[in-house]
Amino acid sequence: MSKSEKLDAIMKREAVVNYSKMTNTLTNNVTLKAYRNHIDKFCDFAKELGISRYHHIEMKGYSNVSLVQKYCDKLVAQGLAPTSVHTYLAPVCKGLLVGMEQINKPGRHSADIKKNTKLRESRRSEAAASVDKNSRIIKAAELTGLRKHALVRLTAANLVKDENGDTVVAIIDKGGKMSCQLILPHEEKALRKLLTTDKDGKTLAPGEKPFSRKDLGEIAFSRYRIQRAQAIEQYFSNRFNAWKNMPRKTPAQILRRMDAKKAAIKEKKMWIDKIVEKYRVAHPKAGKEAVEKFRKDLENPAPISIRGGNRERAKELGRPLNYDRVSVKIASLYALSHWSDESTLRNYLTK
Repeated sequence: MSKSEKLDAIMKREAVVNYSKMTNTLTNNVTLKAYRNHIDKFCDFAKELGISRYHHIEMKGYSNVSLVQKYCDKLVAQGLAPTSVHTYLAPVCKGLLVGMEQINKPGRHSADIKKNTKLRESRRSEAAASVDKNSRIIKAAELTGLRKHALVRLTAANLVKDENGDTVVAIIDKGGKMSCQLILPHEEKALRKLLTTDKDGKTLAPGEKPFSRKDLGEIAFSRYRIQRAQAIEQYFSNRFNAWKNMPRKTPAQILRRMDAKKAAIKEKKMWIDKIVEKYRVAHPKAGKEAVEKFRKDLENPAPISIRGGNRERAKELGRPLNYDRVSVKIASLYALSHWSDESTLRNYLTK
């Protein structure tokens, strides 16, 4: 099958370019290359079924969903891990406008995911992290959770107040997407110092970068991204729920507990309002019902319970098995810059 036929088979160019325009994603050349490679593999599979043009799908008795399902079944039969199956299917589903949830595929668990896990840090990376000269950039990684290629472009100008008055590091990160990493109140002073002075304590000029590519060394920064997501979730979980563990044996203790509960409820509502507004702006086509459903899900007092393989993994690592859903959403948005709590739980919080 020629290159032009492959492009036509699932409208590769339209799928990639239009999807990028709609979501502001897939702008990174590495991501685009990976998507196109996986689409090529799918086209080779389709060719075996006599499908070399888009309209051939229906001619051969398939729907878009059934064709992707057949491809998924083949990948599973080949012994690919659930995470690999998901990676192969993602660009195909986008190209054929098929929802991933429509495909019967093996579930992914945190125990299956080898990327971005603290347990796979190389000895070389561990050694680099222990060297004194790397302490500044490691501290910056711990405070921001940024990937290394964003860290090397970081300056004091990236430390700003967002629309809600919260301090964030706003910088273009992976895939050309704007990342807004929340900086907690007690962290701002330390981070500002890192971004405004060099290793010798000398004040940097406006716009001058505090870290160079040499500073990156061979440190594996994924571990700090995991730690950051966990730290943000834990911070807000404590803010919203610490009152539940306060003593209430005496009148004074009961009063303090009631005051703490009121303050926690007020703060949590404030964050729900912020997140809902952020959702509304990020999803301009979402109707009133969709926005209200999103709010109700956040307001649900029941915690998110980890299940299946992810639960076993969390147990092994001593991680929590239940999570406050607003705290998880804050970690998703303000530590990882995405909306998927499932990904946050599986790839970060249960690591």
